[in-house]
Amino acid sequence: MDHLYWLDQIQPSQRHLVGDNPFYLSQIAQQGYPVLPGFVLAAPALREFLESYPWEEPLFAELLSSSVHLNVDDTRQLKAIAQHIREQMMAAELPQQWINDLAIAAEKLSSPGLILSLSVTLPKNTPNPVKFSGLVESYVCLCDPEEIALGVLQTWAELFRARSLLYWQRSRIELRTLNLAVLVQPLHSAITSGTLTYTKAHCEIQATWGMALSIKLGQAIPDSYQIHSESGDAIAQSLGNKHLGYDLRLNSTPRDELTAETSLLSPYSCLQPYFVSEEQQQEFSLKPQELEKLGAIARNLGSHLNSNFILEWTLAKATEQIYITTVEVGNPQKISPPIDPPYSPKSSSVAATDAEGGPDILLGTGAAKGVAIGLAYCITSPTEVLEHIPPGRILIAQEIAPHWLDIVRQAAAVVTESGGMTSHAAILAREFGIPAVVGAAGVTQAIATGTEICVNGDTGEIFVLPGGTVHPSLKRSSPQPVISAVSLPDPMPSPDSNPLPSPLSLPFPTATQLLVNLSHPSSLDRIADSYLDGVGLLRSEMMALEIFQSEDPYQWCDRHKQQEFIHRMTDPLKRVAEFFFPRPVFYRSLDLRGYDLPGMRSSPGQSSINPSRSAQTLGVHGAFSYLLDPALFDLELETLAKLQQEGLTNLRLIIPFVRTVEEFIFCRSRVQQFKLDSVRDFQLWIMAEVPSALFLISDYVQAGVQGISIGTNDLTQFILAADRENQQMSQVFDPRHPAVMRAIHQLIQMAKAAGIPCAICGGAPTRYPETIDTLVRWGIDAISVEPEAIARTHQAIARSEQRILLDLARRDSGDCLF
Repeated sequence: MDHLYWLDQIQPSQRHLVGDNPFYLSQIAQQGYPVLPGFVLAAPALREFLESYPWEEPLFAELLSSSVHLNVDDTRQLKAIAQHIREQMMAAELPQQWINDLAIAAEKLSSPGLILSLSVTLPKNTPNPVKFSGLVESYVCLCDPEEIALGVLQTWAELFRARSLLYWQRSRIELRTLNLAVLVQPLHSAITSGTLTYTKAHCEIQATWGMALSIKLGQAIPDSYQIHSESGDAIAQSLGNKHLGYDLRLNSTPRDELTAETSLLSPYSCLQPYFVSEEQQQEFSLKPQELEKLGAIARNLGSHLNSNFILEWTLAKATEQIYITTVEVGNPQKISPPIDPPYSPKSSSVAATDAEGGPDILLGTGAAKGVAIGLAYCITSPTEVLEHIPPGRILIAQEIAPHWLDIVRQAAAVVTESGGMTSHAAILAREFGIPAVVGAAGVTQAIATGTEICVNGDTGEIFVLPGGTVHPSLKRSSPQPVISAVSLPDPMPSPDSNPLPSPLSLPFPTATQLLVNLSHPSSLDRIADSYLDGVGLLRSEMMALEIFQSEDPYQWCDRHKQQEFIHRMTDPLKRVAEFFFPRPVFYRSLDLRGYDLPGMRSSPGQSSINPSRSAQTLGVHGAFSYLLDPALFDLELETLAKLQQEGLTNLRLIIPFVRTVEEFIFCRSRVQQFKLDSVRDFQLWIMAEVPSALFLISDYVQAGVQGISIGTNDLTQFILAADRENQQMSQVFDPRHPAVMRAIHQLIQMAKAAGIPCAICGGAPTRYPETIDTLVRWGIDAISVEPEAIARTHQAIARSEQRILLDLARRDSGDCLF
């Protein structure tokens, strides 16, 4: 075929056909650097294939033409279309002559395995920087004609992931302007592999045993080295935790046994993990002479390219030679942050300055990660009519009320004057995948509706863009901050849950269950591709407040409105339960506090009042409110019973804010009246968030509690006497405080002693991933986190469990676990 180019023969004029990585690999290979050989299936091949294949649907022949328009703002539809395209691509067949030519070329690489990587060439006028390396994955296959053909189709299909389609449109790049090639390289067993990052000042090297996939998936902590770029002298080095390696699997699943689902699941099916020996665990994976050789390669290549770069390398087991496998030159996102990134569609940077020469900046606390650019919509009154707020605006308010769920869901970001990391604004933003800054004092007076601003949920900074105005008293006169590292804004949550490869792309379960916290079924799209054991906390309040709006919720207890409430609550609950069935869904019953709704009465029989948040936190809510007036609780139980009758037996119930055993016994009796416990799999748990639980676990179990879920937010604020909603107390409110951690440890121990499971669903694991290792070692049964923290929590759990296995093996070296 005419579309194959050998890596060591690519000419500068062919760069647009093969892409940047193969081009740079070819250039340095021709200069004598040890580049892993390979060949490229050039970009025209994909266009020719799409145009000539006898598709049943005309759409496919036009996938790369300007006539194809997708609505990327409809994430559900986008995911469905993307999945359909990829399935059709995988069901297609390459021309037999192409398969033969690919097989002949692959045989010349003399390797049992191959790795196929998508190489993208962007249009010449693309704003710099545009980062796409995390959008697509490489695929591994055996050196077999049918396997190679399948690998090419699977690699091409990477372009049509929902996250990729959304990214290209957000970056204002038309598909027809993209050139997509496939780089094919041999895959040999490796002694060690890793990455090398070069700057003129120093060179950083990471290394692990076997293939570098264990680093990519977060399953190994690599050895790290830092050396001077010019002299090659060592600056520092540290030994990693390399308990798991990867090698080539010498067999694979035949194509005719692959379903559409499994064929799109794992790009690493031809690799197999293995446990690294205890002896190797104690050794650096690079010998001094190998480190010196890598340093020399980096030094010479830096002079040759005259640029910063990142490369991946491998030390082949057969030849004991170091090979360069990929090279990324001058990547500004990883090495040298640009001075003027394209923040907005106008490609304008944050350059508005005040009299002191710095940009207009307001400060708060970053509560949900990410960066968004947009027009502000400032809500200055709690009685303001909110039905007509345009989608994609950045909401600015004193605080975000829980019943504003639909408004927040369509926003690009949220900013509030009050609240902390556990406020409604922070929780909703993290669940919907949008940036949030809380505790930004005076922001509602400083920024007017219509002002173009940039919100950085990582740093807590709000930038007023050129042409915007801000009140002079709120300008910050400190030196201009480093804003160049802010990534390209994406106001919509990505339809694909994990843009980077992670263990969640594979069926990789852990002994410690990984659960998710949800407030609304609209978040299901964000976790569709995640490997989860179920829902650890389904917050009822957000769904119920859509029904209540700003009215007193107890009005729904009227006998004429009860069935309407049950009907409205059934739909969102059913969607979540069906999505996860048969995995458990732990539904937490209503824990309404007076500040949730302006019209809510503080307790049965009282009129609407609005005391302080702290007073209402210690007031009538949770289990005690059921005891005073069980009407709303009964409606919830009836809703659960209805869903059980429809076959959704995976629903469990958690009672919130239980202060006493008597409160629980009352709730259990109501549950028994509705016969929820007649279903075999049903379980009745309580939230362990009130300090009295530290002394009553055995009594609760005796009364019928079947499990506890630790709520770190309330537990922390009561143990430390620090109001979690008070921004001034944010420095005191810390779930890592020794008193709080000891309380959590005690609850886990007491649950184990009583023979019931213990989960944690508060914000601590999400905000402080370093606590996960401690929780796993203490024996926590399940960890439930916000959707945005799923991937890193899975990795942290896996690493912790692997360390425990390693520690056990080291303690008993005569009885090797591996």
